Order: sequence, then structure tokens, then C-alpha cells
Amino acid sequence: MKRTLSICFALAFLVAMSSMATAADSSWIVRGSYVMTWRSTDSYQTESVIGDNPLLNEFSLDSGQGFGFDLEYKMNPKLGLAVMAIFTDIEGTFVAGIEPGEESDRVSDNNTVDTYTVNFGANYHFTPDSRVDFYLGAFVGWWSYDSVKFQLPVLDEEVKIDFDDQFSYGLNAGIDVPLGADSSWLFTAALKYLVSDLKQSGDPREIAIDPLIASIGIGYKF
Repeated sequence: MKRTLSICFALAFLVAMSSMATAADSSWIVRGSYVMTWRSTDSYQTESVIGDNPLLNEFSLDSGQGFGFDLEYKMNPKLGLAVMAIFTDIEGTFVAGIEPGEESDRVSDNNTVDTYTVNFGANYHFTPDSRVDFYLGAFVGWWSYDSVKFQLPVLDEEVKIDFDDQFSYGLNAGIDVPLGADSSWLFTAALKYLVSDLKQSGDPREIAIDPLIASIGIGYKF
């Protein structure tokens, strides 16, 4: 359901952009890229009952990778409206049996957390007529996390963690470089800083994840 809503919002945004274009001045850029994600937060701890015992548990996220795409409509040579989607697998670690201030018996497992973010924003192109087209932008959207399961065979338990969707916003810097003098194909690279929280369903606490996302790929102008 969440993915369906994301697609519907993205399509509505594209239809709105298309309605502003005319045959004479329409200019589009589509970009596909490989992405790397680095989160800024370390971990958070919760107390929960696993089996028959209340345990202090720790959940942490590491870096991740995936793919993304941007579709930008150039309203004029310097200003563009864009929709951006990024899909990543982020490495997660769950540790049961954390005792503050002392060593304890710990049981842990690793698994990937599937995430995606859809954002809408605007880019300002500083050098649209140069060999390297440098742009800066800002965007807003939401970040969604799939549930993740961790296996704890020592305790004969499986732990499932669900996450709530979160509002997100951020900044974007990138370059587009034509692959030839008259080529519509582009080399593209970008760096995004995204502000968003990580919130476990049913837990009132939120922690800032605020990832840095780097991308490198190929684009096409039409």
C-alpha cells in the first residue's frame, strides 16, 4: 500500500510538470544511478521481553547501497523541478542482552533493512551552457522502511522490528557532463544530505538517521 501511494504521488507530480511544458520548450533529464548511503546515527537501545526475560536490546544501522533515479523538467535553462526515488539495503544489527556499564552475555544477528525514499524538489543549474553543468537543489518527501527480522537461535527466538514512515527533506548537489559534443547522454554524479528520523513502530522515541547519499550513473536529455 505504501509503495502504491508513493508511485501515485510521483505520477501526479509528473503529470503536473508535463502540463506546464510545450512542444517548443520542453526539456527533460532522466538519471539512473548506483547509490551508497551512510547514516549519521549510531544506535538506539530499548528494553523488551524476549522469551521470558526482559532484556535491554540495541539496534544499529550501518552503510548501505542500492539504486536511484531522478526525473527533472527544466522550466528554463537554470531552473528545474524534479522527482527523486532511492532504493537501498542498509545493514542492520540487533543485539540482545546489553547491560549498561558492564559486560554481559550478548546475542546478536545481522540482516538488511530494505528502505526507499521518494522526494520532490527543485534544482538550480549554475552552468547550464558549460561542459560541466553544476546544480544545487532542495527537496522534501518521505522515507519508508520495511520490517526486518533477526534470528536469535541461542534464545530460540525471532525478533521482528517494524518502522513507521518518516517525513524527510534535504539538499542536493550534482553535476551533469555530456558524453560527447552533441550527445544527449550524460555522466551524472550527485551528493544528497537527507534529514529524517528512524522510529520503531509502537515506540515513542525517534532518533535522527540523517544519511549522506552519494550517487554515480548515466543520464539522458530529451
